Amino acid sequence: MNEEIEAIGYIRQSEERNDKVDISEQTQLKKIQEFCAYNGFKLVAVYKDIDYSGFSLPYTKRPGMMSALDHINTPNSRVKKFVVYHLSRVTRLKQDFSKIHNIIRSFGVDLCSASESLDFDSPAGRLVAGVLVDFNEYYSDNLRQVTMQNKKTNAENGRWNGGPPPYGLKKEGDHFVVDEPAASIIREIFTLALDGKGPFIIANWLNDKGFKMASGVEWSVRRVRYVLSNSTYAAMQHWEGEHYPLKDCDRLIEWSDFQFIQNMRFAKGTVWKGQHDRQLLSSILRCPLCGSKMHARRVSHGLETRRYICSRKNTTGKCACPSFDLQSLDQAVLKLLTDKAKQHFSPHQVMSALTDKEDSENNSKSSSLAKLQQEYQILDAAKQKVFDDYYLNSKLNEEQFSALMNRYENRQKEIYELLEKVPLPTKKAYGDYDDVLETLADDALSSLPADKQRVSVELLIQKIIPGSPTEVHFKWGDIQEIPVQYTKRKGSTYFY
Repeated sequence: MNEEIEAIGYIRQSEERNDKVDISEQTQLKKIQEFCAYNGFKLVAVYKDIDYSGFSLPYTKRPGMMSALDHINTPNSRVKKFVVYHLSRVTRLKQDFSKIHNIIRSFGVDLCSASESLDFDSPAGRLVAGVLVDFNEYYSDNLRQVTMQNKKTNAENGRWNGGPPPYGLKKEGDHFVVDEPAASIIREIFTLALDGKGPFIIANWLNDKGFKMASGVEWSVRRVRYVLSNSTYAAMQHWEGEHYPLKDCDRLIEWSDFQFIQNMRFAKGTVWKGQHDRQLLSSILRCPLCGSKMHARRVSHGLETRRYICSRKNTTGKCACPSFDLQSLDQAVLKLLTDKAKQHFSPHQVMSALTDKEDSENNSKSSSLAKLQQEYQILDAAKQKVFDDYYLNSKLNEEQFSALMNRYENRQKEIYELLEKVPLPTKKAYGDYDDVLETLADDALSSLPADKQRVSVELLIQKIIPGSPTEVHFKWGDIQEIPVQYTKRKGSTYFY
């Protein structure tokens, strides 16, 4: 009596609507069961990836596929057939199909397509399958192009391209209509923006008034920015870099006002650009009164003069912190860094370091620290290679994979514990910050572009608490003071 052949099934259903109708999960399962019954295979397991694309998503990101591959790679596995409803369910990418097929074949398992009655165990099956794989990739590529063109045509004709309406609007049939009272909140947001208020002030105002977002949580700066940049509120649809009028959409703001906000608040050079337009000290300044972060703000529209102010200052009653002149404080901090670098790397300091036994020991510790950090990074790279060899290249079995990963992780744990015990030098040297300071010793800091200056400052300084005087807290524990030169408007603005 012949031994019964074991098989596993794999089902993939795309998030595309046509997929769900034409080849549902139940349809695929029934076809796989019928194929196994007809050929005398014992179906021992079925793995699924529901709402996973076979075109835009690599197979390694599909949990069902990875579990199926793990199944046939388990010790003493008797599986000989990997059955799918259609070859397109494996993947629609020719390159991915080749990788998956090679992995399956390396385990001595044949790939079978139930609807096409193909078994890769036969030469004819392999020949036909190659043609079908090419066609599946062409079909998906062509479908995407057609879909994108249809959506562009929809946009040009004023039709919505899909998705739920934004907060403040609701859908009635094919029409977006005003949804009160949420629409009143959206109108107020745009009104405040037109009055010159920024997202931070608007978010605080909304939260002070007790207004909540659709999810019931408080308004965030990010969410306010999203509202102010959403052209749907102006009855326009943004598609592929262009704006198109929406025929069936109520308007909460005039298109001219929406454009004004985009040009004034989101254009290059404004203060709303976040990390792409951060000022020198924005990330390390802390309010001397409440400890909040501080941000740069223009004194008035049309002027380049800026001040550092507490992020809670413009919210009534939250913080009475004065403002600090941006230009003079920036220059004072840069000068402090340059002076410290020159002092530290002066000939006197260098000679002193060469003859100081304790400093020599500290330098040795710093060198050991660098070696440990380098070994830690090498182990990270080694772990990644083991992962690839096991999951992608199938060069390792499960036992080898576990042994290597445990070995590397245990060594990393040892290194981490050693790093925790290595003290930074405390006399005349600044530990890992020596290299950064050395590059600034020849007035190099002033010649760097703005973003490089900011990075250098953040590498060396933990925080800055402005005031009279301003405290600069360095990362190696030192604290330096910068005196105030004068104040304006009865002490409301400090200059350095």
